[in-house]
Amino acid sequence: MPKETSTRFSPDAGACEITLNRPAKLNALNLDMIRCLHRALDQVDEKAGKVGCLIMAGSGGKSFCAGGDVQMIREEGLRGGSLPADFFFEEYGVMFRLATLFERTGCCQVSLLDGITMGGGVGLSTHGPFRIVTEKTRFAMPEMAIGLFPDVGATHLLSHLKAGSNVGRFLAMTGTNLAAWDCLRAGVGTHFVPSSCVPKLRKALLSRFKSKLIGQEAMKLCQEIIKEIAAGRQASSADCVLADDNVEVINRCFSAPSVEEIISRLKTETGDFAVLTLQKMFQSCSPTSCKVTLRAMQQAATMSIGPVLQMEYRLSQRFTTRPQPMSDFFEGIRAVLVEKDRRQKWNPSWDALHEITEEKVDMFFSPLEEGHRCGELPTEDLWAFCQEKRAPFPEVELKSKL
Repeated sequence: MPKETSTRFSPDAGACEITLNRPAKLNALNLDMIRCLHRALDQVDEKAGKVGCLIMAGSGGKSFCAGGDVQMIREEGLRGGSLPADFFFEEYGVMFRLATLFERTGCCQVSLLDGITMGGGVGLSTHGPFRIVTEKTRFAMPEMAIGLFPDVGATHLLSHLKAGSNVGRFLAMTGTNLAAWDCLRAGVGTHFVPSSCVPKLRKALLSRFKSKLIGQEAMKLCQEIIKEIAAGRQASSADCVLADDNVEVINRCFSAPSVEEIISRLKTETGDFAVLTLQKMFQSCSPTSCKVTLRAMQQAATMSIGPVLQMEYRLSQRFTTRPQPMSDFFEGIRAVLVEKDRRQKWNPSWDALHEITEEKVDMFFSPLEEGHRCGELPTEDLWAFCQEKRAPFPEVELKSKL
């Protein structure tokens, strides 16, 4: 059975490539894969000062990474298993290591979003300085439809977008799919390279990075190589979401301080874009998730990535272990992934939005209970998840038969 991730270094360890290798599942993350990624990053950390470029890629030609194995998390959450605690703790640990990679080691991450990039794939690919999109890119954080929230550091990413935090709120609260042009406009992507040129880009990065070329010199070389391979080619703007008129609507509506006011402003708009946005929110998005997500993004706008991931870990534990009306996660996964009827029965519903009070939202953000299996996510130390400092991976207590 092939490994679910593969790691290779250039001959003198100037560059490294980590490839997600679960193509039958669109490279979606499970706990084994996350632990493989920790071990791969251990190898990169061991060569700190030598490795100047880390390439993150997905195998199979369809997907970088389509998210995480949330159906299993639901089953274990329903039965009181340890997977919700273990999975998100270790997953966010990987995101923290990638987000602080350049600060810790001077190594630049170049992510190849060549295909579906959603959920956990967003966390793996977007916290580094170079985020390559292609004509095959399909980016989204679709957690509203499953009663979750945009995690893996996405509340930080989306609240700091080049296109502005209102666009980030729109993407977070609607789960809208973006192609390459929209990714570049939003600031999710940094460069466009045709998919057919991605192998050439990978080869160039691996061959031209020499040992100990790190920091700003590494940034400069990455820029030069990407520019050379892209050769001035541009992403198509056909069927774009973030056209000027739509962004104006987004800025008018999603600048509101509450979900209630966002809905009210959308209702006053007359164009199709606002109508379709409202329709999508009412049909597919959990009102509880929307309220918690808006609060999370308001807070993340003034926070660094470490405290954001710690906040998100608290949220993950409240979403994935509590039934309705405290969380819609179990119902969202049932409708989207188990029975697949896509008829989510949110509780509270959109008609009862007032029942999701500020006090109920506060509960999601409160410190973890004493005796929590993993405790708070440790992000004060940039090296907290390195091999020498992290605790051994625990044996997971599985209680379902999936």
